[in-house]
Amino acid sequence: MITAPKSWTLTQQQRRIAARLVYGSSRAEIAGQVRLSVKGVTSRLTAARKAMGCPGSSSAVFVHALLTAREVPPPASIGPAPDFTEQDRAIIRAVAQHTRNQDIATAIGVPVKDVRAAIGAVVAKAQACNATHLVGLAHIWGILGDTGTSRPADAAAPMAGRSW
Repeated sequence: MITAPKSWTLTQQQRRIAARLVYGSSRAEIAGQVRLSVKGVTSRLTAARKAMGCPGSSSAVFVHALLTAREVPPPASIGPAPDFTEQDRAIIRAVAQHTRNQDIATAIGVPVKDVRAAIGAVVAKAQACNATHLVGLAHIWGILGDTGTSRPADAAAPMAGRSW
């Protein structure tokens, strides 16, 4: 499990790029949005992962750390949380906490070969873009903590004037 640092650790550009990842954008989409190459986006995300203390993590684990630390704003809610089962919630928590499918399988009690299908079913149920976006939405819905739409007072200033 990743324990996010308590202070702001990312640069403004890293937060801007990471926020788009939280919203479910792919690296290629982010590159087009911020006018960087895909390699440039990947480089900045790699540096941001390292700064957050989760190098080598999945995008979902990284997004969970970002939102827990309030480094970026959560995605806009697409409505109320679906009627998730306890197994669905366990899948969401496992995706947010584990990078390897083997670890996710162990956490949710399914064979490794069934992990992708299980995640895909919850992503579809949530109407999320992907598992990373699902983690962001789970923060909004209170499944992974109380991120909500509130941000610390000092967090708004670096984001002011930015289009997400």
